[in-house]
Amino acid sequence: MFDFFFDKMYNEYVENETVQRLTPVGLAFIGDAVHTLYVREYVTAASDCVVGTLHTAASRLVNAKCQAAVLDVLISVGAFSPAEADVVRRAKNAHLHSRAKTASPDDYHKATALEAVIGYVHISGDAERERELLEQCVQIGLRVSGRK
Repeated sequence: MFDFFFDKMYNEYVENETVQRLTPVGLAFIGDAVHTLYVREYVTAASDCVVGTLHTAASRLVNAKCQAAVLDVLISVGAFSPAEADVVRRAKNAHLHSRAKTASPDDYHKATALEAVIGYVHISGDAERERELLEQCVQIGLRVSGRK
């Protein structure tokens, strides 16, 4: 019974809300979950390790410093469409009510921007673009974190 109501609520939300009405922080909230899940699936498929090792591997890719470096690379290669670039700009300039414990404010804003654009692509429903963007994030993240 709960599943029926949740599916109905989610479908109505996606259909009735335009992405432009969502705040950058709201998009980042969604993008954080999508990015974390993708990275966890990636490290689990790439390795047959115990959970603690998987968590450590995922944490190297899902932290503000790494995400900020990934965003810098994506911007430098012109990876974003004009609409995505607008989301990045708005999210980098958003007033955040929380602070990262282990990252600079600049890195935290950039990480939020990366998560926001991932959330934007996810909510937009373009699964091919979402997969492409997430794959780029992981590959760049592996390079900047010194893992590949």
